[in-house]
Amino acid sequence: MTGVSKQLICPGCGQVMAAAVFRVFGGLRITMPDRVLLPPVTGHLLLTIAEQRLKSASAEDSLEAKQRLDFIVRNAGDRLYDIKCPAGHYTLKTSPEITRAIRRAAGDQVSLA
Repeated sequence: MTGVSKQLICPGCGQVMAAAVFRVFGGLRITMPDRVLLPPVTGHLLLTIAEQRLKSASAEDSLEAKQRLDFIVRNAGDRLYDIKCPAGHYTLKTSPEITRAIRRAAGDQVSLA
């Protein structure tokens, strides 16, 4: 069964971050521009990293670090994808959020804003 393929667009700069394919019975597969498959990350691992970033964040970065930590805690049971765009921006989304965006978007590109 074929799936729905879309390019994922960075909400920070508008560049293509990855290609995603959603199949009803095959799930979500995200491939980075260098053709490496991006696996989902567990909430526990991201939580540990986010807590460390929050502790070491500067005053200007602490709000973003806190928002990221809160997102991970709220969505701890979901599969999470931490997608890095070529310009260095990170977009943290759950599998259901990405799937929903892919299914609703017209055209071949999806902004993950």
